[in-house]
Amino acid sequence: MAGAPGLSMVGCAAIIRNMVTAAATALSIRSSRQPRRRQRLAPYLYVLPALAALVLWNYYPLVFLVDLSFHKLDASSPVPRWIGLTNYREMFADPLFWRVLGNTTIYTFVTVPLSIGLGLALAIVLNQKLFGARLWRTLFYTPVILPTVAAATVGMWMFNTNYGLINYLLGLFGLAPVGWLTDSGFALWTLIAIGVWKTFGYFMLVYLAALQALPQAVLEAARLDGARAWDRFWSITWPLLRPTTWFATVIALILSFQAFDLVNIMTQGGPSNATNLLVFYIYQHGFQYFRLGFAAASAVAMFVLVYGLSALISFWFNR
Repeated sequence: MAGAPGLSMVGCAAIIRNMVTAAATALSIRSSRQPRRRQRLAPYLYVLPALAALVLWNYYPLVFLVDLSFHKLDASSPVPRWIGLTNYREMFADPLFWRVLGNTTIYTFVTVPLSIGLGLALAIVLNQKLFGARLWRTLFYTPVILPTVAAATVGMWMFNTNYGLINYLLGLFGLAPVGWLTDSGFALWTLIAIGVWKTFGYFMLVYLAALQALPQAVLEAARLDGARAWDRFWSITWPLLRPTTWFATVIALILSFQAFDLVNIMTQGGPSNATNLLVFYIYQHGFQYFRLGFAAASAVAMFVLVYGLSALISFWFNR
């Protein structure tokens, strides 16, 4: 009986020692986990400023635009008033909207393949060892870095009905002058020509970089096997350029929907709305007629159209 208290004290000391050891082990584990948590958190902290800027300048304006499209905000109603889908119903019932949409469709489906096709053709030619190739690359790329206002001014001078360069050249062959910017049958095609001239140099540079990055050993092996130039292009070069073509198509599509400066400077949407594109239609209702709610609905429609076409293009190239 006398030894019982001694054994209990020894047992208590052992229990205390085990508790201290367990606590120390837990603290060491916790301290070792903290650097790991910091390492996991660090990438998100680095991305946070860019993500905040993206939300502030991209996603918030888009949400605000969609919300504004359900309100009436114009000169008669300076305070936004909820009207639901009224702006959309009015937009789809407007005959001018459908004509503008048709003009935009023509402009897009002509400028996109022409700009990309011409850029690819020039890139293939200038990728060869030609005399003065660098000079030609610079000349073809110059319209890209030219301000759109300057490009539109050059276009107005070249296609002027009275003293334009194009009509002057036609006069040398005894042909009558053409109202390139005043005739509704020619005005849109004139804008298309200026748009292609302004953008094809960019796609030429993109394709030129892609061509120079292709594996030359594969092309050389095909040439040694007797494959013709067209066979090498169609069976090897073109499939390898598929990602570049996807990128160029999406960029050309977006640029075609942003052709505001050319319309604003050269034609103001005329004659008789023959050159009125969707982006200029939105500008008219938003900043000329001060119908901001209706303009927001039109902008949402353009966003859905561009996003949908971009998704179709991505699906087509990524099949």
